[in-house]
Order: sequence, then C-alpha cells, then structure tokens
Amino acid sequence: MANTSAPSGNTDWTLADFLSTYRYWALFLSSLLLAIGGQGLSTILPLISQMTGSSAQTIGIFYSGSTLGWGVGAFLAFVVASRHARSALIYPLVICAVVAISFLPAPALWGSPAFLFLIGLALGTVRAVFPLAIAIFLVSGRPGKIDFGCALTLLSTTILISAVAPIGASWLTEFDPGGLPVVLGFLACLLLAVILLLPAGHLTFDEAPRPRHRPLTPRRRSPLLVAFILSIPPILGFLMGLGIYLFQANVFDVTSSPITLLPALLAIGIAVAVFIYFAFWVYRIHGELAGAAQSQRLVTPLAAMLIAVLVPLGLAVLVMTLGDLLNDRARNAGQGPLVSIGWLGIWSFVFPPIAMAMIQNAANDSYVAGSGTA
Repeated sequence: MANTSAPSGNTDWTLADFLSTYRYWALFLSSLLLAIGGQGLSTILPLISQMTGSSAQTIGIFYSGSTLGWGVGAFLAFVVASRHARSALIYPLVICAVVAISFLPAPALWGSPAFLFLIGLALGTVRAVFPLAIAIFLVSGRPGKIDFGCALTLLSTTILISAVAPIGASWLTEFDPGGLPVVLGFLACLLLAVILLLPAGHLTFDEAPRPRHRPLTPRRRSPLLVAFILSIPPILGFLMGLGIYLFQANVFDVTSSPITLLPALLAIGIAVAVFIYFAFWVYRIHGELAGAAQSQRLVTPLAAMLIAVLVPLGLAVLVMTLGDLLNDRARNAGQGPLVSIGWLGIWSFVFPPIAMAMIQNAANDSYVAGSGTA
C-alpha cells in the first residue's frame, strides 16, 4: 500500500502495531478524558456564568478565547510536537488545570471577561493540540493509508463518546448549581490524562515496531452460520418490541405478567450467549489468520477481542483491516480480491454480522489457497 510520508529506513507501522503499544492507548484515553471533561465544562459554563450575573455577550468571550486557542494549539502541534512530543501535550493540560483551579477559591471569576477569555484560550489550545499532534505522531510511523485512517478513526471515536458528557455534567449540577462539581470533574479528567501520558515516554512512532504473533490453527466455518448466529439479538429485539407493542395495544400489562417474563429471560440468555460467541469469533479469526500466515498487520487475538467489545467502531475498523489483509494475500498468490472492500465497509456499519460472514468466507478461501500453494 502507499505510504503517507516519505520513505525511511524504518519498518512501516500497521494498525495492529499501533494498537499493540501503550502509547497509542495512552493517547486514546487521554483524548477521551479531555473530550469528556471539556464538553461537560463547555455545556454547563453558560449556566455558571449567568449565576454570577454575566450577560450572553460576556459568555461569548469564552468562545472567542477558545477559537483563538485553536491557533495556539495548531502552533504547538506543528512546531513543538515534532521535537518534544510529550511536552506539547502535557504542558497545555497543566496550564489549563491551573487556570481552572483558580475558580475554586473565587467562584465569582466566572463573571470576569478576562478569566473567561483565559479559560477559553487554555481549553481551546488543548482541544486543538491533541488531534493535530496525534496525527503527526501516527504519520511518523509511515503507515499505509488504510492503517493511518483506521488508527485515526478509532481515536476520533472519543468525540462520539464525549456526547454523554453533558448528561453527566447536568447530574453534577444537581449537587451544586454553582458548578463546583463540574469544575472538579474537569480537573480530575485533566489530572488523569497527565498521569496516563507520563509513563508513555516517546510518543512518536519513528522506531521499528515490536514483532508479535499469537497464531491459532486455521478452521473453516460456514459464513451463513456465522451471520445467522450474530443476527439473533437484533431479530429477537425486533420481535420483543413488536410483542410488547401488540400486548400494550390490547391493554395487557406486560411487566407484571408471568407469561411474558419467561420469554424475556430466555431472550436475554440467548443475547448473552451470542455476545460470547461474537467475542470468541473475533478472537479466533485473528489467531487463525496469523496461523495461516504471520503478519504484522494482525493484532493478537486477545487485543482484537477487547477492541471489538470496548472501543466504538472498533469492530468496523478490525473487519476492514482483515478484508484488506485477505485481499493482499490473494494478490500475492496471483488471485483476484477475495472480498469487496466497498461492500465490506457498508455492511460493517449497516449490519456487522454480514460483514463478519464476508470475512469468514474470504478466510475460508484463503485457507484453501494457502494449502494448495503449500
């Protein structure tokens, strides 16, 4: 695949290489903490400022400072991060925390235009420097286009997760309408982000990646069976929803009826069993593909399972990289592509069981081709 930067003597990094390092997950979790803390504070800030008697125009000063902070963050990312990677991320976090701490002894500062501009500038800086610097760090490993895009996509899911921050911030304001719990939560997020980054050391990826393999014996499975098993939960959910709707339409008390309790418990049990099979399939398919032919583009089976279960869009990214890997193996064997990357990408987001069945079918074909070549 084409590289995203000029060639060098080092080995190109793959998505699997990124996902197998502490520094990648330190960047992921620190970005997540910053996104959650910053989104929560920005949501409640107008309410805090209004309680101090500030007008809407005064609150706008905070957003002006935040906009200017994006320029400062871009400067830090492009000028400082390439030379002092960790400092470019940690120092803005510390400065932002120091500015926010000044709120604790003097809550009336939220009505001060100068303070609002300062906190906006600090928050805007850290919000800008993280995504830009992380992109620079990833490029230093000279990944292929798909590997770079998938690694950055996983990191961008922190923005999706931060959408829950306003809910948490609104709950915290129930304890103190003045916003003190929200500010403390924001400071806690910044502190945890710094703690995660400190052990990471060298944040760039300009050295050779560490070799790693966890091969398992390849095993052929029916793609139709894989798709059917993994499709059971959404089908059950639809049927249960339809049943509840019909019962309620007939003025039937669904929640207290023993007639509906047993099917509901059965459906939950089946869903749990399918979830376990899903985790098992992700674990096995990565190990089996490594067993068929070792590759630095494969994460270890355990890491793949955790990513698919815990990381938003993690399964879609893993499936896309597997499809690309299988097609490359087919091309190296003088064959045509085993799976359509376009359709694989569509089904990965629309209905993942179909995408997983496509991967299983392509894996079956690759095992046959590999044995024939051997």
